[in-house]
Order: sequence, then structure tokens, then C-alpha cells
Amino acid sequence: MTQQVIGEEAPAQHKIDHLNDQALQNTMNSILNQMKEAVQQGESLTSEYVIQLSQQLDTYVLIAQIRKMRCVN
Repeated sequence: MTQQVIGEEAPAQHKIDHLNDQALQNTMNSILNQMKEAVQQGESLTSEYVIQLSQQLDTYVLIAQIRKMRCVN
């Protein structure tokens, strides 16, 4: 399975894809902690900052899922 990334996702994909699994997990945990801290400090779940963090986390989760699919195949 080949993946094709276009638009704004292409540079982000290139930066993430080289991370080893532990670095990927650490980055995901860091983003999650930032989201928790922002909410504790009164940020709304719909605030621009929390949404931006959520989108970043989504990107890393997608990479992890793709890696898992590669291992299963």
C-alpha cells in the first residue's frame, strides 16, 4: 500500500514519518498533555488552540494507524 499526501499535509507527513515508534508515542503524549493543560487553564474544547492541538494529534494517530496496518499486512 502506498500513501499519497497532497497539499499542506505533505510537509508535515515528511517530518513525522521518520520518527521511531517511541518518539511518535512521546510526541503524542506531549500534545495530549498540552491539551489537558489548556483545558485546565480554561480553554474551551472549541478554542482555536485546542483545535490546533487536536489536529496535530490526529496527524500522529494517523501515522501510528498506518504503521500498524503495515505490520498486520
